[in-house]
Amino acid sequence: MPTGTCPECEADVHVDTDADKGDMVSCEECGTDLEIVGLDPVELDIVEDDEEDLDEDDEEDY
Repeated sequence: MPTGTCPECEADVHVDTDADKGDMVSCEECGTDLEIVGLDPVELDIVEDDEEDLDEDDEEDY
């Protein structure tokens, strides 16, 4: 099973062999949500939480 490195805690994160770019995984060590941004080698990036930004923007519109 391929692995990538969590950018948050440097732990090895296992990725399914049939995973594609854009798929989401979670780090088992720190719980960070990660997006697969590369496959050969496996590269992972932290998923930014856009929901908080959207909530703030919605409040400004009212």
